[in-house]
Amino acid sequence: MSDLKRSYYAIIPANVRYDRRLKPNSKLLYGEITALCNERGFCWAGNEYFAELYEVSKETISRWISDLIECGYLTREIIYKEGTNQIINRYLRINQHPIDEKINTPIDEKVKDNNTSFNNTINNTNNNTSYKSDVIPYLEIIDYLNLKAEKRFKCVAGHKKYIKARWNEGYRLDDFKRVIEIKSKEWLNTPAVKYLQPSTLFGTKFDQYLNQKDASPVGFSNGYTKQAIRKETLPDWASDDYDYKEVEAKKAKEMAEFNEKLSAIDFDDDLPF
Repeated sequence: MSDLKRSYYAIIPANVRYDRRLKPNSKLLYGEITALCNERGFCWAGNEYFAELYEVSKETISRWISDLIECGYLTREIIYKEGTNQIINRYLRINQHPIDEKINTPIDEKVKDNNTSFNNTINNTNNNTSYKSDVIPYLEIIDYLNLKAEKRFKCVAGHKKYIKARWNEGYRLDDFKRVIEIKSKEWLNTPAVKYLQPSTLFGTKFDQYLNQKDASPVGFSNGYTKQAIRKETLPDWASDDYDYKEVEAKKAKEMAEFNEKLSAIDFDDDLPF
């Protein structure tokens, strides 16, 4: 927990503080989540971390988070291991939305005024980038690449510069994920797997990759070599036209003729041997 417990400041805007639908501890947890979002633009801590921090059960933390999501103050994204229900990562983000006119608080006007001031601070303060709508989710993009491409890239400056360049061109998280999925599907388990890295995926061909249709690998073998089909002549009985009744009748006739000839032989005669 010591790696996560840092001195980033927390923000609890008026619309959260005065929302009667929320328990006091849910509001406090909201502040803690904003503190972690200040570092990376999203909260990556799990329920176990918060449970230890507030000395409550993980189930209690889960209820507090669910309340914040239901009231529209948080969004949650869960990433599963492909083909399973195993959770790899969970990301919580602050949801900046207009004040709900129907929230029943005794100081609705104060909520609106304070929230307006809060939003203006977010939009106008350059050094508080974590609350801007276009904060760059570097870690989430790198984690997604590692998951899909079976890599272990670190979120370092050398990789961030490519992500930032595309982000500044207007591309967003879903675009990065689509490129990662398309090229991982195309290049994984082929000689081109070496190109599954930030400098290639998020380079100058990013838009080309983004608009590429999902397709099977082109120009590379996935390790499977198609073998030539050997044709063999099947026996008559394996044919669809094989008439078992006709064959059995023919055999019965031949056996009867053989028995008839056999019965005509006089075994009392001296045999020539």
